Amino acid sequence: MANQIDHDIRLIERFLFDEAGMLDERRFDEWLSLFSDNGWYWVPIEADQDNPFDTVSIIYDDRKLLETRVRRLNNTNIHAESPPPRTSRIVGNVVLHNVDQTSGNYDVSSRFQLVEFRGEKQRLFAGSTHHILRPVETGFVIEGKRVNLVNSEGMLEGITTIL
Repeated sequence: MANQIDHDIRLIERFLFDEAGMLDERRFDEWLSLFSDNGWYWVPIEADQDNPFDTVSIIYDDRKLLETRVRRLNNTNIHAESPPPRTSRIVGNVVLHNVDQTSGNYDVSSRFQLVEFRGEKQRLFAGSTHHILRPVETGFVIEGKRVNLVNSEGMLEGITTIL
């Protein structure tokens, strides 16, 4: 059993590292393909926020809004992305918390640091990420991704970078 868990954690780490690479390399269509048809992406404004519907969020995108976000990011004329930022992500402290016995989904958390450089200005984002991953033949798909920023309740300039 321990060998299987270790194997699963290694596959999950590889998936999360690959996801970070896609975002750093601006391969947004490829990143979008990681999400299921019902997948969602959420950046809450409150650290203990338990859902995206009762309180304002920094970002809450269902699959359709994710598609719109990626279309905008792929548009070379988008003002908020001029010049396009360069980013570098570090993902670590990956923990497999649970495997849902009904759905088979993996409940995974990790920590991240993201450096963004654009227009002579550098910003640092940090926090934790919670993924709900569904195993598929080719690896995993993202059923849900929650990004908890350390400074979510602080003053944030417009965030166009996918966290």
